Amino acid sequence: MIPIPCLAQQQPAAKDFRVSLSVSPFVERLFNNGVTFTDGNAKATNPRELQNLFASHGANEVYARIATEQKYRTGPGDHSMDRALERARMAKSLDLPFNPELGLFKTYGDIRCQPAPDFSDYPDIKVPGVWTSLTLDQMLPVLRSYGAAAARQILNTGVLVRIWDLGNEVEFGIAGVAVHPMPGGCDDTAGNGWYKPPDAVDPAIGRMSAAELMNLPAPRRIAWLETHLWPHEARILGAVAEGIRSVDPRARFSTHVSGITSVLPTQAVAFYRAMKIGGFRADELGVSYYPTSSSIPKDRLQAFKDMATTVHRELGRRVFVAEFGYPAGKMQSGFVWNEAVDGYPLSPDGQAKFIRDLVAWGIRTGVLSGIRPWAPDLAAPGWAPMSFFQRDGKIATSRPALDGIAPAPDRR
Repeated sequence: MIPIPCLAQQQPAAKDFRVSLSVSPFVERLFNNGVTFTDGNAKATNPRELQNLFASHGANEVYARIATEQKYRTGPGDHSMDRALERARMAKSLDLPFNPELGLFKTYGDIRCQPAPDFSDYPDIKVPGVWTSLTLDQMLPVLRSYGAAAARQILNTGVLVRIWDLGNEVEFGIAGVAVHPMPGGCDDTAGNGWYKPPDAVDPAIGRMSAAELMNLPAPRRIAWLETHLWPHEARILGAVAEGIRSVDPRARFSTHVSGITSVLPTQAVAFYRAMKIGGFRADELGVSYYPTSSSIPKDRLQAFKDMATTVHRELGRRVFVAEFGYPAGKMQSGFVWNEAVDGYPLSPDGQAKFIRDLVAWGIRTGVLSGIRPWAPDLAAPGWAPMSFFQRDGKIATSRPALDGIAPAPDRR
């Protein structure tokens, strides 16, 4: 076990808890369709007004997921750098810190797949060949340059960055150094057969798939990842962090694993320990957590608490819930995640109660550093039950969850 000096000093006060209640990359489409958001008092008809409404309910930072594309070209959400810079300027205008997540993918990636980055929008960054044909030593200088270029653009807006997130659900790979994707993987721009194994990094990676990994017994899965993937990933994250630090010397960092690992304490500890050994020490340990996405294990709230407590104890860092959602009703399409946790029905009140209890536990124990509801404004088919708003035609009215996320002493 790693010694943890003065752990009591790391306990966060409620005022330090990150309430990353932020407009999503999908909200412009709703506004373009004439949707108005309201909490019963204020109304919001554009992203800035909605973010300000969130701030009035305790939000204390603005978030953006960022692809390596400068300009938005395709995909369900706009993850371009240009959109992120709009979010950064909005954050500054509202006197809120900005939380950028550099995904290190061209358009989008998550646990299902991790496509290669595309730096063609950065003419000063010279890539010596097709990305997946490169050795790791060839990739690292490119990634350092990208980290510096991205940080420079963001900080030139004048915004304060409290913490930099690197990657999205990365335990099975990042930046194209990843196993075969899950069926129906998430790269929606390259078509079928887009995956190219990073054989020059380690040919074993291309012989493994995400599905095969999940079917391995946990000790064998972790051993494979510790041997063939995580050491390379730590160097990738470390290189991007070095680039950012060349622009922001006091930068703090996080990355996050998926909901799969959110209930697997041993795997979570092994991942973050491997990152540290490999040269990337996260200041906060991120994780996606969707409690209703599976019935296994039976008590997914306790399983999450066990994971977070173990990681906090073993590694001396707090856990950040980097993606979160609890539905206020049954999900009918897309992500049909309807395995209600005992005591928390799939209802507006059940949604709010789960969030209140999770936040209260995280602050009381000092285990959690904050929480980020994913797309709280996406009151649209598919994701609507996860939203913090109930939409009726063109009006989206807040649910009780909007008042359940901020620590009570911090609400305005």
